[in-house]
Amino acid sequence: MDNSQKIATALSIFLAIIMLCGGSGFLGYIYRSQTGYEASYQQGYNQGKDTGYDDGYKSGYEAGLKISPEQKTSSDYAPKNPTYQEMKAFMAQDATNLNEYEPDKYVCTDFAAAVNNNADAKGIRCAIVDIFYPEGYGHTIVAFDTTDKGLIFIEPQFDQEIKLVVGQSYSQTNNFTPSPRADTVDRFLVIW
Repeated sequence: MDNSQKIATALSIFLAIIMLCGGSGFLGYIYRSQTGYEASYQQGYNQGKDTGYDDGYKSGYEAGLKISPEQKTSSDYAPKNPTYQEMKAFMAQDATNLNEYEPDKYVCTDFAAAVNNNADAKGIRCAIVDIFYPEGYGHTIVAFDTTDKGLIFIEPQFDQEIKLVVGQSYSQTNNFTPSPRADTVDRFLVIW
């Protein structure tokens, strides 16, 4: 091999190395650029989505507190759904649970009605919940649709937050003294 062939071979190898390095650098740049773009896009999208959701939720919540002309309540105001802490504070100051259960005189329905009326007097929206058991028996509790934790069921006789599960025993699910009758929840009805 003569000198010119050696130079041409060396130059070819040198150019191949430069092209290989340049190509891999270019591909790395494109990959990092695309990956960075996707991460930035996703971060911006999530932030915009969260901000939009929060703004929309707040706007809708505030609009829901305003009384429409056709809406009438007994006290000319619309009770509002409380936060979880507002519901807990209300239940802590409500004395209905101190009333004594008296068969045929003051029963679960009376406890629920008293809590419901007391909540309404404080401007808090509260539901009566009728629970249906087998053989025509049932029970009555209350519920609050909290703005931050959703629907919360309360046993008004004990001011205790409870779980209500269709197909399961009310007393066993909530660690209460077993009922003398079957208390499997067949269904329940939330009445606002």
